[in-house]
Amino acid sequence: MAKKALGRGLEALIPKKLMEEKKGSAQLVPLSKIKPNPFQPRKVFRAEELQDLVQSVKERGILQPIVVRKKGDLWEIIAGERRYRAAQKLGHLTIPVIEVTASDVESLELALIENLQRSDLSPLEEAEGYRRLQDEFSMTQEQIAQKVGKDRATVANAMRLLKLSPEVKAMLASGELTAGHGRVLAALPTPQEQYKWADRIVRQGFTVRDVEKWLQNQKGPVKKNKGNGKPKDANVAKLEENLRNWLGTKVTVKTQGKQKGVVYFEYYSLDDLDRILSLFRKAGYR
Repeated sequence: MAKKALGRGLEALIPKKLMEEKKGSAQLVPLSKIKPNPFQPRKVFRAEELQDLVQSVKERGILQPIVVRKKGDLWEIIAGERRYRAAQKLGHLTIPVIEVTASDVESLELALIENLQRSDLSPLEEAEGYRRLQDEFSMTQEQIAQKVGKDRATVANAMRLLKLSPEVKAMLASGELTAGHGRVLAALPTPQEQYKWADRIVRQGFTVRDVEKWLQNQKGPVKKNKGNGKPKDANVAKLEENLRNWLGTKVTVKTQGKQKGVVYFEYYSLDDLDRILSLFRKAGYR
């Protein structure tokens, strides 16, 4: 039933019986008596989009009432905060509303679904909305998926972005990184590694596939030496790991007897090679 709700009007988000009871019951309420929804998952209201809505409201008025619930002497917005903000900008004294009865969890569900229907949420806002359903209302990812009309894997993938460091989240919010980049970076174990790769993605224009491929190369299992079939020495494996972390690329150390060996490192463009060489130069190597 939840999946059928997506793509339809607001009546698909609110129980049909409730909507039938409220049909035709829109009322005008003073804007001073309206307050935003504390469960609103959307944090950023783009100025240009809001201005377009302001112009539309100025020319045609508010064609669809906002949906609210009563909270003491005030009404709290469930759906329609952009229309409310547009009315404020135009100096309206009242706004048409439809009042419904909804619990806190229903208020968050409806606000989340309304924004998802219009693709108004950024990837991080969507992920944060799911997290609130999970943490504040003890819902499983399966239950969240059913509520918002998506499959569980989609919800799980979205929530992976919450594992990103604050710096990388800021790059995602600004559009420097895509959600696909963010999901790959979220698999890295430390904030430092996440930021290091995020910076490389931005500077060198790496695609999601590029990052997946190169990270997979670095995370490959410790290989056995082909010559004698013995596992790689633990000290050599640790050295490779340290060099990989420092250089940000795949590094292979091959021993030749007890005293000699060869170190290989990979680069994926001339800019990448220059980045690696600059690390050596900064470390005092010429």
